Amino acid sequence: MMKANQVNHIKVETNEISEDLSRTEINSTRRSIALYYRDGKFMYQNFFTQPLTGKINALEGLENKADVFFRSIRMVGSNTFHLRLVGSKEEVRKMCNDQACYKLLQGIGESLDTEVRSRRYLEVSDIHDHCDVLISLNKRAFYLANDVEVEGKDMHIRNPIIVGDRMIGLTEAREVCIGKLTPDVIEQPDVKLDMELMEDVNKLGKVDMLEPAPNSEDLFLVSIRNSVYQFNIWGEMAHFEELEEEVKHIHSINFNHTSSIMATDNGLYEVDVKELPNMIKAEGLPRRISSKDLSGDFQVAHYTEDPYVCGIKPALGVFSKTEDNRVLFF
Repeated sequence: MMKANQVNHIKVETNEISEDLSRTEINSTRRSIALYYRDGKFMYQNFFTQPLTGKINALEGLENKADVFFRSIRMVGSNTFHLRLVGSKEEVRKMCNDQACYKLLQGIGESLDTEVRSRRYLEVSDIHDHCDVLISLNKRAFYLANDVEVEGKDMHIRNPIIVGDRMIGLTEAREVCIGKLTPDVIEQPDVKLDMELMEDVNKLGKVDMLEPAPNSEDLFLVSIRNSVYQFNIWGEMAHFEELEEEVKHIHSINFNHTSSIMATDNGLYEVDVKELPNMIKAEGLPRRISSKDLSGDFQVAHYTEDPYVCGIKPALGVFSKTEDNRVLFF
């Protein structure tokens, strides 16, 4: 019999996506844990058997060798997606030139709406190259978004986000910059986006993370040390929340309409929230998820409310990844 504090180990299965991309495959990729591209084929992984509810499940068998791994797919415009990827520019270009990529995104895009804003995936590779791509299904074209021009200087930005018609990113110096997106970004992919620094944000300190705010087209989140700030695209601060002093870095934040979960260097934190137009209001104090198996440095945490993933309905589960690439579901 499993003890109350024992971690359950659960295997994942691997499937290849066929060129025909059947409706069954599209539905399966929507529920997948990992999605990647290897040797000209799209592959996905999901649970072989259902995870145990009320337990911490450690995932085993996640692929760590591929040409390109997906981190997230977010619809940012009419048939336009922002892809967060792990892989070299050469491999990312090869994947985006594969017409099967557009068919896959069209199928996944049909499941995105105001309730399901994006699809997030986990990767445990040793690849250090992160790429962000804007890809248009209408034009069958894409733009590698990380190489830009910031106040006249060529720069490489990381983890850009799309907020309304703006792209916001972090320079290597961990400063926030912003630029306006126009159709020629896709039509002329060799043109570098012109961006400028957001001094009202950068004066607060070195930034760890950017995240679009839910229910808003002009608000985004910034984490600096143990605080999360809400800014609009004009650099005006709307609100901020603070975690306990033991937290030095907040690596990710995710929402599910009533709660938010934060992955930090001091474990996982949750806070009840209320999503208002152009504002996220905390409904209580942040609380640390207390478990010896959920302590330490976490890089990613995100909710899933898919009953096919969680095995129950109504469904609510959390995927998380530690600094040493352990993936847990609870």
